[in-house]
Amino acid sequence: MKILQSDGFRTEIEFRGASLLLTNEDKGVWRLRSKTGTGYDDMGAAQTLARDLGENYESAPLPVKTEETEKELKITADDGSYVCVSKDSITVFGCNGKPVKSVTRIGKEGQSSFVSITAFRDERFYGTGERFDRVNQRGKKLNLYAVDRWCRTKGNSYIPIPVLFSSRSDILLMNRYEYSVFDICSSDKNLIKIEQKYAPIDLYFFVNESAGENISAYCRLTGFAPMPPEWSFGTLVCRYHPEFQTKEGVFAMMDAMEENGFPWDAVILEGFRPYQTENLPELRVISDRVHAAGKKVMLYEQCGRFPRDADKLFGLDDSYAVSSDSGVELDETSSYNKLDNFNKKKMRCIDLTSQRCRDKWEEFWNGYVNDIGVEGAKIDFCEQFPDRPDIKFADGRSPFPAHHWYPTLYNVLRYKHFNTRPDGGVNFSRGGGIGAQRYPFVWAGDQRREFYFLKPVVRAALSLGLSGVPFVSWDMAGYQPSFNPIDKKQENRVFIRGLEFTAFSANIQTHGKIKRPYDFDDHTKAVYRAYSCLHECLKPYIKEQAQISCETGLPLLRHLFLYDSEDEKCFDVEDEYMLGGALLVAPVLSRWKKRNIYLPKGKWINIFDGSEYEGGRKIKVKVPLESVPVFRLKGAQSAALDEVLENAKPLIEEINKLSSK
Repeated sequence: MKILQSDGFRTEIEFRGASLLLTNEDKGVWRLRSKTGTGYDDMGAAQTLARDLGENYESAPLPVKTEETEKELKITADDGSYVCVSKDSITVFGCNGKPVKSVTRIGKEGQSSFVSITAFRDERFYGTGERFDRVNQRGKKLNLYAVDRWCRTKGNSYIPIPVLFSSRSDILLMNRYEYSVFDICSSDKNLIKIEQKYAPIDLYFFVNESAGENISAYCRLTGFAPMPPEWSFGTLVCRYHPEFQTKEGVFAMMDAMEENGFPWDAVILEGFRPYQTENLPELRVISDRVHAAGKKVMLYEQCGRFPRDADKLFGLDDSYAVSSDSGVELDETSSYNKLDNFNKKKMRCIDLTSQRCRDKWEEFWNGYVNDIGVEGAKIDFCEQFPDRPDIKFADGRSPFPAHHWYPTLYNVLRYKHFNTRPDGGVNFSRGGGIGAQRYPFVWAGDQRREFYFLKPVVRAALSLGLSGVPFVSWDMAGYQPSFNPIDKKQENRVFIRGLEFTAFSANIQTHGKIKRPYDFDDHTKAVYRAYSCLHECLKPYIKEQAQISCETGLPLLRHLFLYDSEDEKCFDVEDEYMLGGALLVAPVLSRWKKRNIYLPKGKWINIFDGSEYEGGRKIKVKVPLESVPVFRLKGAQSAALDEVLENAKPLIEEINKLSSK
């Protein structure tokens, strides 16, 4: 344990034989890096993404004071936070002077770097990107690697993000896109053990006193979400082809939505893939009619891929593709979905590291964005870009981060292009890594229309929110038909419960191979009409709260921990959430007709029946199929909510009538 060098900004130390660099990067933010070769890698994930987007990516450490005694080193920042280095540990102290995290081991073996960090006994750990099994990941060992596993709720994630949000309000980020393994107090109940493959350690400690301060600091590093256009907070109608492969199929949907009085804002034309030039005349006809109805048009795309005949059709020859030792036809990574594709597919992808390739790609998409008027895309199969060592990018960068870096950058670039539309554009994706909030919309993959899959979707939204991704959606009430005979027979019940949750979220997205809203019985259609119209009515409030998300990093759907980080009873609630800062939603995610709810501190008013509750306790309420418990926080600041709820009174009355039948 000793100082190797210090210039008042950067402090290089030796700890247990490893050379490490400590810097104070922002208020309450410390960065710890291990040495690679002869120096320290400045280009972690956040910096790489910023550079690739043409933003300022250079680190500017803040001044620190260094003191050295026989027993320890102390490095202090102007904000009052500091780091103590002894022979046994590197301990980061918060701005309030309390110890936050201690590194007890750091080193390198082969192509992997290792670090061990102490955990407090009562500490919960949220984040790690999208998680379906539960929000608190303490006791789990996670492979932080994007995989496509239909209908799995354990061990998989379309958007893995190596970030841990502690119930003590601090945040820990491994600032790398490469594959990593997080052992979160699994093999040792007192230690977080991280194996970082193919890269040095690049750890950020966010140690401000409040959770809100830390999530804002995290987003200052990795990027804040841009404000989505208002229409994207509405209802997006999608359908697995072939129904949306013809103008007749799309027009039939438009007529059915109109006849049933169902609101909608955009159609996602999954059947009209880019590169299919024979479909362009029909796509123009569809686009003209959709726009004439005041709605938006989105396409479906597989992340960055283009076909063999793209040279003949669009001038996209092999020189625009990422290459490998075997050419430009890459085998998709082993994380492909074996239920979807029985064998690996070949893929050729645009090389995003070349400006020439980017320009050509934008030129190709201009035909859709500027000519036809496409406002966005649903981008799929983001988890299949390979990271094999023989992949060659135009700028010579390492292939090992590509599995998570490539889809993240690709999605941001597509969003920026779509957002040049007069009413704004949106990119809707299910994959990526650090920086996924910059798209800004993600959806939670494919589920079956069963009660079993309702809870995992809520958990995924909460986990992503605690990983910095504020806007999360899903295929409402499932993408595939049920395998469960009971749920298959009572599909309308699962549909209604999924609808109620989705109505109080960022947007409604109807998709899949399952029954559409207008194909149900009259009662179910009446419930859908009421809740989808209620969601439209909520838009001003959703938009208001979304703006707060974009400015602060707080998610739109918030874990109760973010409402009260001092109330331990909030820490393990994984089936409720705050929609913004003023509404608590307790969706019904099972067949039960009664629901236990925890109300944190404050006074809460049920928006459907006006009943008032004092918080800080559990309550039990009846939940008829057509009702969902939603509570307004008395005194919560919102300029939009009073008017929204006043305008929603007829819809609330209609829902109450439907509930009493």
